[in-house]
Amino acid sequence: MRIKLYNTLSHKKEEFKPRVDGRVNMYVCGPTVYNYISIGNSRPIVVFNMIRNYFKYSGYDVNFVHNITDIEDKIINKANEEGVEHTVITKKYIEAFLEDLKNLEIDKFDSMPMATEMIRQIINVIQRVIENGYGYEVDGNIYFDVVKFTDYGKLSGQKIEEMKDTEDSGFEKRNKIDFALWKKAKEGEPSWNSPWGKGRPGWHIECSAMSTDLLDHSIDIHGGGLDLVFPHHENEIAQSEAAYPDKGDFSSYWMHNGMVEIKSEKMSKSSGLNVDWILKNLLKKYSPDVIKIYILSTHYRSPLEFSIGKLEEAKRALERITNTLNNLYFLVESWNSGDDDSSDIAEKINSITYKLEKDFKDAMDDDFNSAKAIGKIFDAVKKINYIIHNPSFKISGLVEALMETHDMIARLGGVLGLNFKKEQKSFKEDGISGSEIEEMIKKRNAVRKESDFAEADRIRRVLLVKGIILEDRKEGTIWKKKDLH
Repeated sequence: MRIKLYNTLSHKKEEFKPRVDGRVNMYVCGPTVYNYISIGNSRPIVVFNMIRNYFKYSGYDVNFVHNITDIEDKIINKANEEGVEHTVITKKYIEAFLEDLKNLEIDKFDSMPMATEMIRQIINVIQRVIENGYGYEVDGNIYFDVVKFTDYGKLSGQKIEEMKDTEDSGFEKRNKIDFALWKKAKEGEPSWNSPWGKGRPGWHIECSAMSTDLLDHSIDIHGGGLDLVFPHHENEIAQSEAAYPDKGDFSSYWMHNGMVEIKSEKMSKSSGLNVDWILKNLLKKYSPDVIKIYILSTHYRSPLEFSIGKLEEAKRALERITNTLNNLYFLVESWNSGDDDSSDIAEKINSITYKLEKDFKDAMDDDFNSAKAIGKIFDAVKKINYIIHNPSFKISGLVEALMETHDMIARLGGVLGLNFKKEQKSFKEDGISGSEIEEMIKKRNAVRKESDFAEADRIRRVLLVKGIILEDRKEGTIWKKKDLH
């Protein structure tokens, strides 16, 4: 099965066909840096990182560009409110954003351009728009003439005659729906020299310049949140294809993730952020994998409900997987060679592993259905647990099969951006780590050999208080977290 994805432009799933065989060029709209990013802002970061990873897993070479908007009305307004230069605002929140990426354990993007670094390219695109008859000047402001671009609305389905003014502009425009490419400098605002005088770029033109320049007019996938379809992405298409009519479609595929919502409310930086929504605060309470599994357990195009309860559910879900991986690893580590023939069970375990990878790929090939893919991991975990918790289970002859299952689950988790092996090592519950649990089990086994059963029982009770249940097996002792819910 080949990868199929939902293309917002065609409103249907399409088989993915890159412009260059074996290569994927992706551009995703990043944050406007005037505030901390929220769990809502982090959804496209996690989603498109997962999509990047799956393309690589499928054998593609990926060039992933993720921009930062560091000049825009909201930034200027924030700077005015605080009485500081706009660069003070952008520096603070760019650093915070980069720290969030690090703490969220997102791999570096191939390019992370900032709008202010590409003023020359932005001016060049605007000049081409004007030369091709789609742009006009009004007192140092440059506007895009929407009516002249006959394909306007092809992404969003908006009809020109039904559109309202999308910009708060005090300047005269030919049509209310025309949008700014370049804004004349106001007193005290940041500005750059241009053929039309001092000014600054409009928001939409920034992404057109950055994406076409860094991906050489060969964009396979352009992505972002659903709220960017109109007007941002619609305007990007118009100005890019007006500037470069000989280059064909601006982007082959358009992908948009659904919004993060609290009941019926959309989460937005501009409407004010609750402290519980801010990603850096959440990362103090939850591991990056908890955040990711929460986001990826819902299909990327569907709305995602946010609540602390949902994060707690994600935490417990992650623990079910890591508990199983811990037990598999512990069983293998404590195995002593024997002569028992368990070839039939080994075959069953290998079948589970093979089916897991196939089902995972089928889910991801179908529009990156991470929710279904995670479900397949849980199916495999359930089946493996049934085998290893069976009273008649013997590990002899199963070491290789069990480790292949362990490694497959960890590998597929990595495709989603989840680091199960790190979770195994870093797991803590009520102040106790996985390695500490293993040490206490070893100590308990030692005192049991000396017939000090009182001390052995004491260690068991200590672990039980901390939510850890021990199960003594012929092969050794395995442990799991007590389900308190």
